[in-house]
Amino acid sequence: MKIHSVLCLALVIALLASPAWAGCGRWVIRDDTDYLSDPDFDQAVASSTGAAATLNPEIKENAAAKEENIADLGGEWRVLLEMKIDGQDKQNALDLILIQTRDRLQGYGTILEGGADLPATATGSISDDSVSLIVSLVEQKKEYQLDLAVIEGGLKGIYELYESEKLAGRGNATASRLSS
Repeated sequence: MKIHSVLCLALVIALLASPAWAGCGRWVIRDDTDYLSDPDFDQAVASSTGAAATLNPEIKENAAAKEENIADLGGEWRVLLEMKIDGQDKQNALDLILIQTRDRLQGYGTILEGGADLPATATGSISDDSVSLIVSLVEQKKEYQLDLAVIEGGLKGIYELYESEKLAGRGNATASRLSS
């Protein structure tokens, strides 16, 4: 037992004494380095993360101003989807509850299609006065991709319907807030 303990202790000391075995690299100490202001380090960080990663007050101000210009779209919406199929007008109603976080949207709701309310989920984004929204009907393997513009408190634009990831039709979309 005594020999076993001595052998284990010798192995541990050998591992700690050899940086290559312990997985440690070499430390290089530069005499001319001010650790609070190191241009070599700053240059390496800028080249690896990009200029946008630096803390620039002008960038923060521009981002804050941009967030102020984003429309508030959170709440309950009714979206009317109109499409012509074989010369006949077809209209579906989509009721959504949208939750907004800065320029991102997500939500859920139902679409009235063929006399049945089908569950739907929505994700999207807002930029300036335009809204991009994807509404998915998982059970039906359908996806509505809406490109809308904010106009007088409502939304108007176009949409494309995809069934099993294939384009099945295009139409117009008009959305208005539902009163609480």
